[in-house]
Amino acid sequence: MIKKVLLILTLVSIACIVALTLTVVDSAEVDSEKTAEKVKISDKPSIVTLATAMLSFRGSLSAELLADASFPLGHKEMYSWSNLPPRGQDRGGIEFSRLSEEQSSLFYKVLAAFLSDEGYTKVSLITTRAETDLEKIGHDFWQRRPYFIALFGNPETDGSWGFQLDGHHLSLNFLVHGDDVLIVPSHLGAQPATINGNAVLGKERNNALTLLNSLNEEQKKKTIQTGRRGLKVGPGGTTDPHLNYDYSHFKGIGLKASEMNDTQKDSLRDLIKAYVYNLETEFADVWMKDIETDIDDTYFVWIGGTTENDSIYYRVFNPAVWIEFNDEGRGTDHIHTITRAPNGNDYGIFALNRGPRTLAEHYAMAAHHRISHSYFDYTTK
Repeated sequence: MIKKVLLILTLVSIACIVALTLTVVDSAEVDSEKTAEKVKISDKPSIVTLATAMLSFRGSLSAELLADASFPLGHKEMYSWSNLPPRGQDRGGIEFSRLSEEQSSLFYKVLAAFLSDEGYTKVSLITTRAETDLEKIGHDFWQRRPYFIALFGNPETDGSWGFQLDGHHLSLNFLVHGDDVLIVPSHLGAQPATINGNAVLGKERNNALTLLNSLNEEQKKKTIQTGRRGLKVGPGGTTDPHLNYDYSHFKGIGLKASEMNDTQKDSLRDLIKAYVYNLETEFADVWMKDIETDIDDTYFVWIGGTTENDSIYYRVFNPAVWIEFNDEGRGTDHIHTITRAPNGNDYGIFALNRGPRTLAEHYAMAAHHRISHSYFDYTTK
């Protein structure tokens, strides 16, 4: 019996090493690829507006705060974020509580420049109001405004730069790359779901129900799936476990847009836009055009109840966008959403080869090998 177990472990280890050998790229080669992708500083007016807002915020920070907030592009901090409350943990970057009123105001101007009016309203409600309400429920557990800001690159010297806003129920990953602007992956959640009379993610729920209710019975049979609700490609506890994720096994599941009529396709577009147009309109238009190219190759899946007050899950899978919505509580109490780019745009070009480069990293990153950590005499950072 012991020999059989040892044989199995040996075969598993060999398989892991073989798989690793096939996927590893030398770090120097990766650095070379990243260098090749560097671009000139954009003079496009809308990009200049973003850079100006960011430079104003950076200029307001002390040398210590700026140093604590700053990381090079491609640093692991770009991929380190979570939907969980920090609870005293160092999440990288600088915490909101360290900002003065002026610095906080300048940062919100950065957000306003990158986000649409609707997107800004959602983010503002989540970061300034939701945590205040939760703090009243359990002061020891919830800390007010537990959000962190990490800066990547410098718009004054780099054509590529970005920032991350990371904290409870919110993580936004922005990247400016030449004339392009990305906001993926992004996680927005809400608890309570209604703040000051505003349903923070109301359009995300209502537009989905509009699409579902427009389907005939045959279409609903394909759309409504069984299984557990929950984000399938959601956030991680620290490092994003879905970096460079393979979405191919989701293809063919659910109702394909090519099987929808024109009215239903318009409802599908409205649902997608509720997420894409959190980004400022000019940049969202570019993303939406990319999505529209393969609109017929979009899949819609629903799990759970089908009425307004039910706990529901749905996802939209298009080659250029991945969207998930999950009601974590009863009815509309607690909602999580995730938006990603299956076509490789998560974190942009700077996500190149972020898979494990050593056997220890493979074991550290793979949940099914957690039991084996003790067999290695070195660790990964």
